[in-house]
Amino acid sequence: MTENGAGSTSPLVVAVVITWNDTEMTSDCVKSVLDSDYEPLRVLLVDNGSNEPCGEIVQKRFPSIEVLTLPENQGFTGGSNRGIERALEMGADYIHLIGNDSTLAPDAISNLVRALETRPEMGGASPLILHPGEQKIVQFYFGTIERDRARHVHHREEEPYEGGDWPTVASDFVPFVAVMFRKQALLEAGVFDESFSTCWEDYDLCIRFADSGWPFMTVGDAHVVHLGSITTGRSSPYITYYMTRNRLICLFRHGRARGVLREALFIARSFYWQIRHYGFRSWRCHRAFARGVLDFLLGVRGQGNAPLDRRG
Repeated sequence: MTENGAGSTSPLVVAVVITWNDTEMTSDCVKSVLDSDYEPLRVLLVDNGSNEPCGEIVQKRFPSIEVLTLPENQGFTGGSNRGIERALEMGADYIHLIGNDSTLAPDAISNLVRALETRPEMGGASPLILHPGEQKIVQFYFGTIERDRARHVHHREEEPYEGGDWPTVASDFVPFVAVMFRKQALLEAGVFDESFSTCWEDYDLCIRFADSGWPFMTVGDAHVVHLGSITTGRSSPYITYYMTRNRLICLFRHGRARGVLREALFIARSFYWQIRHYGFRSWRCHRAFARGVLDFLLGVRGQGNAPLDRRG
């Protein structure tokens, strides 16, 4: 807690922005955080093994931020964990983990903190996520989880924001686009499992938070605009590999039904939907899918054998 001008205390928020090989989009993200109306606020930029000195360049533009430069890319999970560890060292009461493809409304952090202070039983909060563009279209509001299918269902997505009613609601699942964590919840439930590297780490941590008694919520009056899938590609072989392998990890880790037949049927159904989604000729992604299944069965974790192809 930090004393404010009125003599009372306000929780310290450390905003952790993750970047890899990008300066312009990251600068837009950092600027939106610094334009926040919330105090006390500190900004930590994690340069996750960029080829160019992204963190150094962005810090020259915004000298008030702190930069943590990692010598090599540690995946989203590793980069986020290093940022969370540093934020805790900085004395954070709340840690706001923000992807560099997001820009915050000026009152987003204030509204997230206000909601979490009002609901002390909540482990974290997500803002309402909007698509870019003048017409405000909802990208994410709230989600439910089906553990035995390793599935998260999003509700009221693609609806126009204007004219709708968007109260703060509990949410089984929130995407970690700009999620704010309560310090105590992280200390009790744990941080990211780095065996995922990237993809499905949010699903895994949402379940672990819930099982530790720290659910999530979406704060309807806190807004963030999210570009999405800029560094990974929306349907690239790179992302297909992780989506496949890590979903299987989540199924067998958190699913409550067991059995060889069910497991075999799930893999077969996944391949069917893979073909339906990408088309019969997208062999780059089909090979990545097969590699993901094989590496799951072989116990390959972390960055694994993901294809380098991020074209999607």
